[in-house]
Amino acid sequence: MAILAPTLSKKFQKALEGLSETRAAFQGLTDSLSEEKIQDWKRQEKQASRQRGGDALKIYEVQQEKGP
Repeated sequence: MAILAPTLSKKFQKALEGLSETRAAFQGLTDSLSEEKIQDWKRQEKQASRQRGGDALKIYEVQQEKGP
């Protein structure tokens, strides 16, 4: 049981580091989008949250266009 605290502390520190990186990437994405697109995504997210399953969750799938 005594080993648990240091392990959790290390995991927490790694999570904080990951959060910092994620926040920067999220801000970069947000800055590159139009306000209209951001509002559309927020609307879709709310809808998916209400429906909790099925096709509504497809908004979370990564969509990429194929290259030439």
